[in-house]
Amino acid sequence: MQPDLLHAAPVCTPGMLEAIASTFALDVPNIGLLVVPATTSVRRVIFELNQLGVNAHGLDLVDNEAGRKHLLSKNSDTPDENPTLLVSTLATTRGIDFPALTHVFLLGLPEGRAGDVYVHVAGRVGRFGRRGKVITVVEGHREEEGKKGTVVTRDDSKKMGMTLKKLGIQVTKLEHFD
Repeated sequence: MQPDLLHAAPVCTPGMLEAIASTFALDVPNIGLLVVPATTSVRRVIFELNQLGVNAHGLDLVDNEAGRKHLLSKNSDTPDENPTLLVSTLATTRGIDFPALTHVFLLGLPEGRAGDVYVHVAGRVGRFGRRGKVITVVEGHREEEGKKGTVVTRDDSKKMGMTLKKLGIQVTKLEHFD
């Protein structure tokens, strides 16, 4: 056990990683990819997912379990007994093609030009006629402290919905959740 990670602050609101872990367990046959914001500790996310029973690894193309074997695997039809969830930031996913990848999870709102980032992340699945799912997990309605002590209301789900609408993508709620 890693004591520094055990006592570190959570990387997102309660429930976000639980939603990813639940969806992963219910829906991913072999390999999934979780893309987290650049400011997020990948090690902490992996630790939290492992605590939830997910076989999560940081994306590392040199390590066989954490990426390399998935570059060559083309069989996504046969479910794996212990599916793998690779965790990375946007920068480390550029140009990578995992033929057996069926699911991409995006934690939080895409940073920068949201539409471009979303299309890039989504482009990791559904390549060459294969099917895939992109699952975006965002915080809903919340209040934050703004400048001069004012309260600012943010609604990430609404903002993500507007981004997807601009891209012509219809939002589909996962059947596992309300």
